[in-house]
Amino acid sequence: MLNAAAMIAKPTPRVLVACLAVVIALPFIPVSDAEVFHHTSMKLARDVLPPLFEGEEVPSAVVWSWSGDEKVGEAIRSAFERRNLSELVEQGAPVLRVELEDEGLDVNLRASLGQKKEWKKARKGSLLSLVPPLMAVLLALLFKNIIASLFLGVWAGVTVLQGGNPLLGLWLTFSEYTWGVLSDTFNLEILGFTFGLVGMVGIIGRMGGTQGLVNAISRFAKGPRSAQGVTGLMGTLIFFDDYANTLVVGTTARAFTDKMRVSREKLAYIVDSTSAPVAGVAIISTWIGYEVGLFDSLLVEFAHIPGVPSSGYELFFEILPLRFYCFFALCLVFLTALTGRDLGPMFHAERRVRRGGPVVPPPGIGDAKRPADPGLGTLSKEGVPPRLLNAVLPIASVLSFIGYRVVDAGSGALVDKFNFFSLDHWRILFSAGADDIGSILFMSALLGGGVAMALALGQRLLTPGEVVGAYGKGVTTLVEAATILILAWVIKNVCDDLGTGLALVGIVGTSVPALLLPLLIFVLAGLVAFSTGTSWGTMALLLPVAAPLATLISGELPIILACMGAVLDGAIWGDHCSPISDTTVLSSTATGCPHLSHVKTQMPYAMLAMGMAAGVGYLGFASGLSCGVIYPVGILGMLGVLLVVGKDPN
Repeated sequence: MLNAAAMIAKPTPRVLVACLAVVIALPFIPVSDAEVFHHTSMKLARDVLPPLFEGEEVPSAVVWSWSGDEKVGEAIRSAFERRNLSELVEQGAPVLRVELEDEGLDVNLRASLGQKKEWKKARKGSLLSLVPPLMAVLLALLFKNIIASLFLGVWAGVTVLQGGNPLLGLWLTFSEYTWGVLSDTFNLEILGFTFGLVGMVGIIGRMGGTQGLVNAISRFAKGPRSAQGVTGLMGTLIFFDDYANTLVVGTTARAFTDKMRVSREKLAYIVDSTSAPVAGVAIISTWIGYEVGLFDSLLVEFAHIPGVPSSGYELFFEILPLRFYCFFALCLVFLTALTGRDLGPMFHAERRVRRGGPVVPPPGIGDAKRPADPGLGTLSKEGVPPRLLNAVLPIASVLSFIGYRVVDAGSGALVDKFNFFSLDHWRILFSAGADDIGSILFMSALLGGGVAMALALGQRLLTPGEVVGAYGKGVTTLVEAATILILAWVIKNVCDDLGTGLALVGIVGTSVPALLLPLLIFVLAGLVAFSTGTSWGTMALLLPVAAPLATLISGELPIILACMGAVLDGAIWGDHCSPISDTTVLSSTATGCPHLSHVKTQMPYAMLAMGMAAGVGYLGFASGLSCGVIYPVGILGMLGVLLVVGKDPN
């Protein structure tokens, strides 16, 4: 690792002025305390009340006893009844006692039903809740040091949680938050999958498999533009999980795109923009189980709305045409490849490579000073034959194992005999199997590494020592990237405890016209995801807020569906733009692209797709435009921007 002084870059005047403007404007941002209190209380009620009704003896009716803010109490009781957990009766039923306390910084909610008791506390979001993500992003932009920026953002957030005590904040940063992330099984499995897959790719490259894959794909691509199209197609075809998509495509395509003179920044953009968008809209993926589960819990909010689907899966299909950002982001990948034109910093990255420069940004460009190529040692050993099979078999074993294990893990959830042609059966399998996705991914990486080792040794292409060396070289290049990923998880947890997402909800408020509601929810979801670095967390936070909001303000089914789609798409857009997002970090890691270089070069494309999704998509749909008009106009709009504003790096 380089010393701290060598890792600090001098900020440019434009970046410095922009950061100062944000800092000066922050104290003047209005946050509605009433809105924050209301939504924090509702969030606590969703966590605390349902467990009281779990178990063998579930009362069919209760008497409601409320202590606290009456307005919030009525809202919680109304939502509680809509979820069919209770019906109020005057006598002959157990008493459900709920007590809500506003303690200034915190909100407490206590509930009891018979002998069962539940209690939870949450911090109310405020301007201070925005400190961790803002500090991390601004410092990263100023000094190009993502690790130090993330750490200082975490430390500042924990210090705020501890009442301004920096020493206690520093101690808890390590002892509670960092240790909590490192001791989480799922996080360790994702890290293991990342390291294992990269080690596997190192062996594949050393024994000539990567060169064989490059030679085979080269038949379909003769230059940078077609190489981008082929890579985008690979990213679209691996639709069942975004982590698997990012790491498999990123690690296997880089030797091919390097040969075709495509910059690592462009590769990282293609990988990032075809992972979450395609997994989010695929009718069979690990995402759909999560999204359908969220929709199922919201159906009671729409029970009085005519035409609302009866299941979360049906609701998913109703919303699918309204996932404007996902579809526009995918289209933009192929439009960029087709036109050969690039926007902003990506143009300079591509021109660097076309003029014979390195595919990876040299020291001083992007983030911290580092070697010109943090690659995985994928150069073939001298004398080994370039065999396609030596790349295909390990990769196929990873993908096949993931698919098989997800289906196998979810098969217990099927009541009827599995029907291969039933989308509902596939949905059930992937929904249930997604619970074990961390261990499945980790085991698949170990299997893929084992297959690669067996091929290298069985064909006597590498000695045992060379196999270990190739595997280890790939793993050791990820130390810095793994540190960034861990800190991204840590700052997400700090933001959750600070109520960052609900603070942003308080900034937007609820006094908006129905016509603008889908657009504002889309932007709000993007801001929450950008600030917290998590798309799934943003969905879980905002869907229960957006559902009653859309019902209250509009009550019309098209607007409600658009608002639900806006939450899902806004979460993915914000995740794409966020330097503290785990999928953004993984895209940088898998492609060997400096992290901030990836964030900086991807931003114009994410903003272009976002602009079309917001203006033509959500605002247009709320104004009465059909999807048959929205998609052609949006695609032509993006094409026009590329042709007019974009430049040809050749």
